[in-house]
Amino acid sequence: MEQIKETLKPEKKYGPNVFDYFFLGFLALVLVLVTWLGIKNYDEAVKTEKAKANGEEWVTWLTENGLERGKEDYKLKGCQLGIKPDDEQKVGTWGSCLNVIMAQAPMKDLINPFLKTSPRLIPQCISTDRTVIGDIVIEKMVPTPPGSAIPVVISQLTESDSIQDKLQIRISVCDKGGYPIKVAELEF
Repeated sequence: MEQIKETLKPEKKYGPNVFDYFFLGFLALVLVLVTWLGIKNYDEAVKTEKAKANGEEWVTWLTENGLERGKEDYKLKGCQLGIKPDDEQKVGTWGSCLNVIMAQAPMKDLINPFLKTSPRLIPQCISTDRTVIGDIVIEKMVPTPPGSAIPVVISQLTESDSIQDKLQIRISVCDKGGYPIKVAELEF
């Protein structure tokens, strides 16, 4: 009987060991981190979409009023077509129209989703400037003569620019990285 006991080897223990538990813990940590990163990226994407919605509000307002501003009974005199610029009141310029626009309900109620402030109108999006995220850029597009290598010249729409004629405008918003997201081009 002793010989039988000697020939039997001790039974091997099967199942998870310390390294297996370490690996499973590592997988759980990776799963938690990936979930957290997905939630964070989703939140940032929602903020970007809300910033684009702010730009779309500008597009809607400018498009609707761009069609109406040539009429004699147009109620917003600062934005009316055909008014000659007046040096004292700056009527007939983008600055006078901008004051009227900023007093209107949809524009004064907009919120920059990144900074929780009112979105500013800025000259351009700059990726190195973290204060421009969620802000709005409005640029004028001036066509060049036919046959030119560049079809339009794009520049900042300044307060002194005349709006007595129709303008081609491009509206963009700055994303979280400070890069421009083109919203629309329209005629105002």
